[in-house]
Amino acid sequence: MGKRLEYTLEAVKQRLKAAKSKARLYQREERLWLQATLPPKTGNPRPKPYQQRISLGLPATEEGFRRAEQVAKLLSSRLISGSFDWKLYLDLEQLPEHKPIRSHVEEFKQHYMETHTLKESPWKNHWQIIYDRLPGEQPLTAEIITATVHATERNTRNRLHTCQKLQKLADHVGLKIDVLQYKGNYGPTRVKDRDIRSDEEIAYWWKQVPNPAWRWVYGVMAALGLRDHEVFFCEWQEDGLYVTEGKTGPRLVFEAFYPEWVDQWNLKEIIRPNIDARAIVDKTGSYESLGDKVARQFRRYKIPFPPYDLRHAYAIRASVSFGLPETTAAHLMGHSPQVHTAKYHRHIKLAHNRAATKRVMDRPDRPKPPSV
Repeated sequence: MGKRLEYTLEAVKQRLKAAKSKARLYQREERLWLQATLPPKTGNPRPKPYQQRISLGLPATEEGFRRAEQVAKLLSSRLISGSFDWKLYLDLEQLPEHKPIRSHVEEFKQHYMETHTLKESPWKNHWQIIYDRLPGEQPLTAEIITATVHATERNTRNRLHTCQKLQKLADHVGLKIDVLQYKGNYGPTRVKDRDIRSDEEIAYWWKQVPNPAWRWVYGVMAALGLRDHEVFFCEWQEDGLYVTEGKTGPRLVFEAFYPEWVDQWNLKEIIRPNIDARAIVDKTGSYESLGDKVARQFRRYKIPFPPYDLRHAYAIRASVSFGLPETTAAHLMGHSPQVHTAKYHRHIKLAHNRAATKRVMDRPDRPKPPSV
């Protein structure tokens, strides 16, 4: 097995020298350049070739040195064969093999926003947050994409979304790589089973929260099925609780289950925790930090289940206890009927199903067997 090549400034310079390359590598601050005896550019009155430099648009990193060596060899070959053309080097950053990732992302964003009904906030929270993990000043390579994917935990939502977004970027750039092979088997049916508490337990733990603001947060999630971050972006209107922004955008939650909880828990009087939610989202580009704050507070008050269990309980309550059609329940919760069925109905226990069946069987107008 051959010795692994070292990609540093000195190592690459030594190999180019040993190969009698007509191009030499230089580093200026953190960027890489090539120098060679090159013909005058168009419009330059000088009659003969002379020493000139070419900016590579590459960073002084291991990957940058590796690519710089390849470009230097190609440049030298073109000079030897007489095929050198300044058109290929005047704006090197525009060549796909040298364009930095940030430029690819900007172009892809413009293309995607023009061809899809996607607003700035979802792009920032679900797309840009993944692309920001890439080294923006380096050229896009399959190695960089693969390393970014493998930095996420396997079989998780994060891994799945990372693969999906990076595949879209790679396809746009024309980079031949199958990112989706690494996505794993995460999905609604793979979510860890939850022990959803009874409504009696949920009401009990609401009463144990000592802080009025956090008790209000708990109550709105329980009674109206809000996501943890949505409690910071909602307001009461005449026809219900309006979520102004969040993971799936604005929506109206026009019914609580149970509606009595709204009055009993005084939920129409909004008392939010003293948190600048807008500043946190703008700074992090994600709603996840707000969800983390809610989860930490639940643990602080020793609530024996995570906040999202309240949303799961709402879904079960709406569909099973109140018999709401799946499309309506899904609309209230801000997702598709398919997600509602796959993600929430799997948590419905045998007791819920027995109760729902008993209600149907106890109806006087239920179907009767045919007469013999």
